[in-house]
Amino acid sequence: MSVSKVKSALVDFVKSEKDRAIVLKGDWGTGKTHLWKQVVLESRDSFCKRNYSYVSLFGLNSLKDLKKSIYENKVYRERAHIASDESSLEENFKDISGRFAGWMRKGSSLFNDVSAMGVKGIGPIVESLQFIRVTDTLICLDDFERKGSGLHDREVLGLISLLVESKNCRVVMLLNDGTLKSSDDFFFYHEKVFDYEVTFSPSIDESVNLVFCSGNVFHGALAKNAAKLKINNIRLLRKIDFFAGLLKSTLSGCNDKVVEQALHVLPLAILAKYGGDASKVDIDFILNYEGGYVGSLVPGDELDEAKMEIIKSSEVKSQYLNEYGFTRCEEFDVAIINLVKKGYADEESLACVIQALEAKIKHDSEIALLQDAWNIFHGSFLENDEEVFAAFNLAIEKSLVNFSINDLDSVAFVYSEAGKASIINPVIDRYFDGVMVSSNIRERNEIFRWPEHLYIKKKLDEYFDGLVVERSLSELIKYAFSVSGFNDANVRNSVARKSEDEFYEYFSSLDNEYLTHYVRMCLKCGQVRSPEQGIQNSFNNIFVKTYRCLTRLSEVSLLNKARVGKFKGYEELYARAVEELRTQPDRQE
Repeated sequence: MSVSKVKSALVDFVKSEKDRAIVLKGDWGTGKTHLWKQVVLESRDSFCKRNYSYVSLFGLNSLKDLKKSIYENKVYRERAHIASDESSLEENFKDISGRFAGWMRKGSSLFNDVSAMGVKGIGPIVESLQFIRVTDTLICLDDFERKGSGLHDREVLGLISLLVESKNCRVVMLLNDGTLKSSDDFFFYHEKVFDYEVTFSPSIDESVNLVFCSGNVFHGALAKNAAKLKINNIRLLRKIDFFAGLLKSTLSGCNDKVVEQALHVLPLAILAKYGGDASKVDIDFILNYEGGYVGSLVPGDELDEAKMEIIKSSEVKSQYLNEYGFTRCEEFDVAIINLVKKGYADEESLACVIQALEAKIKHDSEIALLQDAWNIFHGSFLENDEEVFAAFNLAIEKSLVNFSINDLDSVAFVYSEAGKASIINPVIDRYFDGVMVSSNIRERNEIFRWPEHLYIKKKLDEYFDGLVVERSLSELIKYAFSVSGFNDANVRNSVARKSEDEFYEYFSSLDNEYLTHYVRMCLKCGQVRSPEQGIQNSFNNIFVKTYRCLTRLSEVSLLNKARVGKFKGYEELYARAVEELRTQPDRQE
């Protein structure tokens, strides 16, 4: 049944004169509660009933708890769209207090009951009085399938029957379809209790329009993208709307293309993170996506079944992203995705998005000529080599200083594929001699995506290998100790490149109170684990050379052997570090 028809049926239910109980059912997450609250908001003034009570059965473990919750959540229909609060509780308390006092004055038998049972008897009597006051009320029961094990189906259905037949009430139960077993008591009794069922199964467009209905630019873009991803789960759509709200002030006043990109990647990231089986890609695949089919099969390849499954899965995911229009993951996309991965937005998360946003705006404005060249390149299959490379040459001439490594890598690929390596290689040299040298890049992991072009890879390796501080080992270790370790890449690389003889000469001649601290600082390098192999090798080199130095020193004299004794316990770390250096001997930062 469409949204409009379901909504119309619910409005008729709340306005009609006849008291009845109905079920509003549908798949999990389709927006039953959301739709019901819309009906309440729009129709509350015309409710047939004077009061309204919304109760979630989640965790309720007894019939007593359910009765109490119905009373405590009871509000006048004019306030039905507002959750029960202190004022409604106060109204209910005044109501029950007044009734209680009246009965006492009239000499009700309740007075005798209270006198007989003492203070302990007041609680049950108050609970009875509370439920007596549940009349002329429209009641919504939600989360039936999540009630506590102590509250039985037949108890709930029996209470519903009592409310409708004897208490001048009407009840709607919101039920997730398919969550109950056919053997449950619910199905044995429900036909005797409920007059009819309303099935809610909105289309994707209807679900999207339930959430993104404001008509503003944000909602328009999000609705289009969510529909393209076939998201009809209201919880996911509302989560998308929530995160979009967090980004709204950050994106305010930005270039339309930037806003468009943010609102394009956001629903994709939400679906991947929270969509479960409904998502065809995972977050990590999106973060590492560079466009095209990853590891496509080539005729004649002989691969085992497991590898073929991985490749086929990657192809399906790649096709899915391409069809959505997500061609590759950029740094700005990463900032948005990381915000979603974190699950909430704090100042640090938003600061990262703002930083990435500012960098993108600056980069896009500075790199406009390169974008023009790419537009010509991608715009046709014409034999327009001269026009294409004239555009790229102009971008290189005017904007090379603004190229990122990834920009350079993409351009170099086109030149090399077109047989123009002799033209682009000198440009790469110029880039590394000028742009990279003046940049503040000091770690390999600062490169967003490692390039594919072989010559750029070679130049990057040379660049990081050259980040060496020409200082003595004594000066370097003293500096590292003053800043709590080898976090500085220049210092770390410089120490790692010192020879074993230099380590031995330094430690054997060292004579001061910090010797033990210096040695332990170097040995702790063996405990460091980094996913970046170049960084790992630098730490391993420092550790291995220190360990071997201590071994040599322990063999000089019995006194030294005793001194080195306090540095024992690193044997396993040493064996592991040596093996890692053996398998990656030439890889440095």
